[in-house]
Amino acid sequence: MRVFFHGFFFSLALSGCSFFAPSVDLDSLTLDVASGANDDTPIAVDFIAVNDPDLLKQLSAITARQWFAEREQFQRDYRQLMSVWGLELVPGQFIDRQPFPLEGRRAAGLLVFASYNTPGAHRLRLDDQRKAWLKFDSREMRLVDDGQLNASQP
Repeated sequence: MRVFFHGFFFSLALSGCSFFAPSVDLDSLTLDVASGANDDTPIAVDFIAVNDPDLLKQLSAITARQWFAEREQFQRDYRQLMSVWGLELVPGQFIDRQPFPLEGRRAAGLLVFASYNTPGAHRLRLDDQRKAWLKFDSREMRLVDDGQLNASQP
């Protein structure tokens, strides 16, 4: 029995202990876009699961405008350290409780950027969220809190 446990822990050590590594907890996502949002134009949205704490810190300090301008270079430079899921939303669109494609990915943190036409960071961190409802208002996005989420669901 002792050999089994030593072998088990040895195999975890060889695998980089990914079993214990932090991962994306988000499993359900609602996207709610207001009519006329972003001057009635589509909004590009990128979700980024970031594996590296230093890269997470760097990306947490930039605006959505910077992210979208430099996204391809970030993906070339750090392709092993992040996973990106992007989509385009249109004003009035509502996507209710969809499975989140990056769920379970290894990540130190989860960011979302939205390409609004207006100045601002347009960036959120979604760490430690199991379910999220993102509301895309006319000039900004926000995370609908649990109280609002529970009150609006039947």
